[in-house]
Amino acid sequence: MELLRSAVRRPLAAAVLIAFSVASAGISQAGEWEQILPDGAKVEKLADGFTFTEGPAWHPNGFLLFTDIPNDRIVKYDGKNTSDFVKPVGRCNGLMCDQQGYIYACQMGEGHVLKMDESGEVLGQLVDTFEGNRMNGPNDLAIDSKGGMYFTDPYYGPDKPLPQPMMAVYYITHNGKVTRIIDDLERPNGVTISPNGKFLYVAEPNKGEVYRYEITAPGKITSKKLLFTGDKSIDGQGGPDGMTHDVHGNLYATYNGIVVLTPDGELLGRIAVPEKPANCTFGGKDNKTLFITARTGLYKVELGLAGLPLAKNGPELPKTAAKSSKGTIVQTVADTKPATKTRDVNLGGLTLSVPESWQQQEPSNRLRLGQFTIPAAEGVEAETELVVFPPFGGSIDDNIGRWVRQFEAEGAEVKLTRGKTEQGEYHMADIAGTYKKPDGPPFLQKTIDAPDHRMLAVIIAIEGQGNYFLKLVGPKETVASAVDDFRASFGAKADSEEEYKLAQ
Repeated sequence: MELLRSAVRRPLAAAVLIAFSVASAGISQAGEWEQILPDGAKVEKLADGFTFTEGPAWHPNGFLLFTDIPNDRIVKYDGKNTSDFVKPVGRCNGLMCDQQGYIYACQMGEGHVLKMDESGEVLGQLVDTFEGNRMNGPNDLAIDSKGGMYFTDPYYGPDKPLPQPMMAVYYITHNGKVTRIIDDLERPNGVTISPNGKFLYVAEPNKGEVYRYEITAPGKITSKKLLFTGDKSIDGQGGPDGMTHDVHGNLYATYNGIVVLTPDGELLGRIAVPEKPANCTFGGKDNKTLFITARTGLYKVELGLAGLPLAKNGPELPKTAAKSSKGTIVQTVADTKPATKTRDVNLGGLTLSVPESWQQQEPSNRLRLGQFTIPAAEGVEAETELVVFPPFGGSIDDNIGRWVRQFEAEGAEVKLTRGKTEQGEYHMADIAGTYKKPDGPPFLQKTIDAPDHRMLAVIIAIEGQGNYFLKLVGPKETVASAVDDFRASFGAKADSEEEYKLAQ
């Protein structure tokens, strides 16, 4: 099949589909491409007048939803006309629907993943924070056959310190537990699951790459493989963005146009689109319509293969999730985490509101105001400890520097923030890596290496009292499970903190 270069300059509403022949077709690539691309197929414009379209998602009730990000709205296309479905939406990006009619949305501007009903009413948040911090900007999502969800969390916006330590890929279990599963890509974007559920595909637009991972269990991946790299002269500098699959497992990825790959990454062909596409999905009566969101327009092309069917169901919200009214997402979506029962503990001039599950112990020495045992996270044997110290000497930088030096420098992750509570201003050090754990009496200065540990250490300045010190250190999993309760114990809020740097 010849490349019809002249078609690129035809009117948008009647743009002709452009395909590349595959020189080394392999066993059946040429036949597969002819099956995908029927004779006379055209890319047709369905609607325009938008600012930047994204996130197309087919709803089982027979309509298409997509986002118009700068205009802060989700748009509905009923086959003839477009209309606002929900507005405002906190700059939602990627969308997906399940067979039950629920809608899942990456609320990029607020750092949430939302669940809505078929009318657009927000039922609550599947993701609010991770390890005590808001997300960077959830972008795209994919629901698996187990009711879980993979989502990407890159960042697009002005330069600023990110709330998460990296741009990553996460997994939400059917009952709402969130884990970070990929942390070594620069800016993961599009994400999709193969029809057989065996592979996860992730787009790396900073490098023009598509990666494939083997799924060994829900939220568990291995065997990272670079599957495809775009040709810059044809596919452009950026991309892919969004991606989708057909029933044969072929991958459709948005570069300058739609690049179509076999499940193993062999190029089948390219579909030219009048505007640079951001995302695509299958839908329509027989699920053979490829809908494409491309800058200011919405397009479609009728293909010969059906797309990946909708997942049966997505993740469940916590039972305590509060509803919010349609059109008031940003203002009224409530924290969906179950409420933690707490008790107030007065430690001299400092008051902590600690979970009832944290057992208060008698201080082991006179240098401690209080100490609490924190239950171990699932799969971790050892409990960990929160210790509270009274005001003593040393500047804020001196003490934070001392905490940082308690970890091996190589491989250590350090995040310093500061904020204010009703009790006073605080500085917080969040450090992870190999902890040099004290071994024996302090005067011996002996330590043993404890890998995969994390410390949350805080200095709270209380007027008229001095600087109080809180130190929680233990296995990363246990500290991660306690970070939200730790912040809440002294009244801190992650979304109001700012980055802090030690003086040189």
